[in-house]
This record gives sequence, structure tokens and C-alpha cells, in this order.
Amino acid sequence: MRLLLFLCIFIPTTYQTAASLGPIELDELSFDKVIRKFDAAIVKFDVAFPYDDMHDAFVALAKDAKDVDELLVATVGVKDYGDKENKKLAKKYGATKVNFPIVKLFIKGKEDPLKFDDSIGVTTDALRRFIRKNTGLYLNLTGCIKELDELAIKFMNASEENRKIMLKVLEEAMDHGYKNSTSGKIYKSIMVKVVEKGDDFLTLEHDRLTNILRDQVSKEQKKALGIRMNILQTFQEFDMKNEDVKDEL
Repeated sequence: MRLLLFLCIFIPTTYQTAASLGPIELDELSFDKVIRKFDAAIVKFDVAFPYDDMHDAFVALAKDAKDVDELLVATVGVKDYGDKENKKLAKKYGATKVNFPIVKLFIKGKEDPLKFDDSIGVTTDALRRFIRKNTGLYLNLTGCIKELDELAIKFMNASEENRKIMLKVLEEAMDHGYKNSTSGKIYKSIMVKVVEKGDDFLTLEHDRLTNILRDQVSKEQKKALGIRMNILQTFQEFDMKNEDVKDEL
């Protein structure tokens, strides 16, 4: 009897503490009220008690984004029994037990949320890329260097002639601090290709990397390709003004 009482008290307390470290949990009553307070909200619709790689990636994202005031990371747990809590809310956004888990990005001022494409796998970096691409919020990505991110955006906003000058600036930066940096070499190689082939190279390279990541590749290859994809995305964000890049994450 004492053991049963201990389990009843200890287990819920432990679960609540663990849950509080991750995404905010929303329901049908709180969803609209909370979502509209943020510039962007990424929400995972899933079973009530998920335990998988996507949930782990989502928890990690929530922890990393805790200081980004404009961004909400939240979950909606859906029950298919009893009162079937949140089932109507999930269905409203195209989420059912057939396609759980599903992630949607809600952006202030836009009527419909964007769906996260999990076809190349679910990682914290993939979720970050998705948010960063569609919101303009600066979230640091694995392999990215903020100083070189800012240089990349300036590079893409520059004229063709000035891009050649920016490339020389990067080469000088590498000589002073990034000579042996794998990431620095990737920034440089992308700049060289853009100078040679134009902006279309970015789209072609993105498609190439996406197709490779959809195939069965080793963990090491996936990590290396992921870093290149992260850095490539910075160059694809050249419509962002440099002063809007936020030193958040």
C-alpha cells in the first residue's frame, strides 16, 4: 500500500518536472489565446505521451529557444480515448492519428500555418532551418559561424563586382582565424560557386543535398551534409536585411 502511494505521488511529479523543461503544452482552450501572442509558434501535434526521435528533437529545440521571446515551441497532445482531448483542434490543422506526429509553423499575420517536411529526417537543426527560413529569426545552426553568416548575407546582397571583393575578405578572415575551419571552407566554396555560376547555384545545391539526405546515408555523412545544408541556408536568406539578424540563439 505504501509503495502504491509512493508511485502515485512520485511518478506524476517526475513527469511534470520533465515536461516543464520542454515545449509548452497547449489545449483547445489555450491554443488561440497563446499562439497569437508570439511572432512565430512551432507546434507539434502528436499522441498524448510521445517518446520518439522527433519528440527528443522538439524538446531540444524548446530548451535552446528558451531565450527567443518572439518564438513559441509548443505541443498539442491528442487523446483517442475518453473525452478525446484536442482531437478536434488537431483535425482542424490536418493532424490525425494516421499522420502523427505533424509539425506546423504559425506566423503572425499569415492565415494558414506552414507544414514541416520531415522527409529528410527530423533533427533539431532541421526544425531550426525551417523556422529560420520562414520567419527571419536568427537561430544558430550547427556548423554556422555568426560572423560568417553576416558576411554571407552581405555577400548575397552585394553587386556581382562587390561579391568578388567580399570573397577576398573571407579569404583574409580564414587566414586570420578560419584557416583550419571546416565551416570556413564551406562558406568559401559556396561563395566561389555563386561567383562562378550565379544565384541559381544555391537552388541546385539545395536540391542536390536534399536528395542525398533522403537516401540511406551513414550517420557521419548525414552530419557533414547537414552542416553544409545549414551554411547554404544562410546564403539563401539574402532577402533578410543584415540589421534584422538577431543575436538570439
